[in-house]
Amino acid sequence: MVDWDWETRPTYESERVRIDATSSPAVLYDMKLPRLVEDHEVGLMLSLADYHLDSGLPFIVMVRQERGTGVISARHRKAFADWLDARREALQRDDVVAVVVVPEAIFRAVLRVVYRFRTPPLRTLTTPDARSAADAVRGELGRIGQALTPQIERWLDTVRGPASA
Repeated sequence: MVDWDWETRPTYESERVRIDATSSPAVLYDMKLPRLVEDHEVGLMLSLADYHLDSGLPFIVMVRQERGTGVISARHRKAFADWLDARREALQRDDVVAVVVVPEAIFRAVLRVVYRFRTPPLRTLTTPDARSAADAVRGELGRIGQALTPQIERWLDTVRGPASA
């Protein structure tokens, strides 16, 4: 477990990843260079999720990645899978959601197949871009009865990026 105080330090950033919990329960894991993410950064992502789960707080994480940035290493995928298995019961709450941006259609298709055989323990939505992910986060906040505050709305406007032309 990585020691990080998410209440006093709600963000972390490196050239590989940005973790932004300033608008919790909406949280961003911006995977800038997923294949280069370091072990402690995976630990930080998991510690933020643990913080929400252990505190009984809603958690709607948007995992954003741009086309062509690669995927996380097999070792890190295993770390996430092991964590999902270990936290399976806590993750089945209705107010724990992952909204994952998967720009490549082939990867979205692969995920659909994987999810048919191994359903994630938490509600998981995949979207092709950050704009549709921001819309999904808005919808999930409404579904779980959380207010879409002006702060969250501004935050979503920044994480979704400019409108497509």
